[in-house]
Amino acid sequence: MESLVILTIGFIGIICVARMFLTKSRALKLPILCCLNFAIAALIALYINSPMGALVSIIYFVFATLSSNAIAHTIGELDKFQDIDKFEKDDDEFFK
Repeated sequence: MESLVILTIGFIGIICVARMFLTKSRALKLPILCCLNFAIAALIALYINSPMGALVSIIYFVFATLSSNAIAHTIGELDKFQDIDKFEKDDDEFFK
């Protein structure tokens, strides 16, 4: 039964990797990346069947979530800068 669970989670991880390469939008890639992180953390916990495996899985999941949040924050900040640049260009054209 455990091997069926590992295969199912692995299959979901492979689907996530394929969708990340096929998705063009950066905003849509982030939830897929989080799903992939869940799958990898679960596979680590199931494959290394010990308390140390659970610890490694928790550490991986926490740092992967932090990196995903950092990427999402950076994309949000870049969108703000692009809006500011667009606003400044509109002002320059208005005053000409």
